Amino acid sequence: MKFFQKKPKPYEPPMQIDKYWPIYRENVFVDKKKSRLPNWVAPLITLAAIILIVFYLAPTISRRVLNLTQNRDNNGQQISRHFTDLDRVVLTPVADVYAAPDIKASRVVQVLFNEPVKLVETPSQYGFLKIQLQDGLTGYMREMDLSTFCDAAEPSLAVNKLVVATGSKRIMSHAKTGTLVAEVMMGTVLYADYRGDGISRVLLPSGESGWISDDGLVILPPDGAVLPVTDGARYLTTTALTFLNVTTLDHGMTIYGASVPGIAYVSAAVNGVAIPRQMSGQIQMGQSIPLVKDTGTDLVDPRILKPGDLLFFSRSGSISDLHQMAICITPNSLMVENQGRSSIRLLDPAKDETLWRTVVAVRRLFPAVEITGTPADST
Repeated sequence: MKFFQKKPKPYEPPMQIDKYWPIYRENVFVDKKKSRLPNWVAPLITLAAIILIVFYLAPTISRRVLNLTQNRDNNGQQISRHFTDLDRVVLTPVADVYAAPDIKASRVVQVLFNEPVKLVETPSQYGFLKIQLQDGLTGYMREMDLSTFCDAAEPSLAVNKLVVATGSKRIMSHAKTGTLVAEVMMGTVLYADYRGDGISRVLLPSGESGWISDDGLVILPPDGAVLPVTDGARYLTTTALTFLNVTTLDHGMTIYGASVPGIAYVSAAVNGVAIPRQMSGQIQMGQSIPLVKDTGTDLVDPRILKPGDLLFFSRSGSISDLHQMAICITPNSLMVENQGRSSIRLLDPAKDETLWRTVVAVRRLFPAVEITGTPADST
């Protein structure tokens, strides 16, 4: 039996763990890997992302969604727009149109807030764009005075058309309490997408909305026009007197600087008569009044004048060489740019024979005939 008995194994000492794990040492730790970027970089990136979303992506997306909805009416029909990519609208309360792309060039005319113009040449020249006005007149405007957001002048997006009939009107940021957004001048045309309780919300060339009170406005349908009334001459003279004592400005047409042709243009427009902006075109408008002369003085008889008449003067006696014009307020009172004065004045024609020696034409915008149609709803 001992033959089959196994021999016991010799004794083996215990294993030493440090022979198999030589990296183990006392007080040895693994540190967290440090980033090479400063600690303030991550918050800065987060802040930039929030600003990008809030101030750029969100407004852009909402504007595109709004445009998609505005392109259709309540019945889902496509709205036809008047303007294209070549159209712009005036961004400032009043802007100059120059004869050349230079700030020192002569002023051709002025244009008002939200007035549409069309680009003639798309590349800008030293910050100027060549444009064409709605009446066909061309010139150069500063690019910074124009906006590409033409929805502000789009009748198809509005419920009412508003024409400013007072010297100026303020557009506020909110209906009740708000800050001043813009001060617009007489003759400015705005379009409201909401009107109620004596106040209207208008779309602005900046892409924002503003609020304007109804007083001093002519309220029309979106595609409506101001209609002349029978007593239009009296309304025209009353409107023109708004510019009395205003500083004279060559081709100006606002209470911050005006010329007699500019006053005639704006005053006629808000009273339902469209005339050219320049004196050379205004002399062709309305009814021609014969220049009857006084037999004793051989001067034009002032008794031919009626309130609202436009008078044109030329030192050379030629209609093509006009140097001045006036608006007849009363037969004894003419609104002129008085020589040697810096403001619009009233002048008694009887005290200045020079006027009667140089007058070459008198035009009557409101002939003494009954005009059909009802006056515009002005408040």
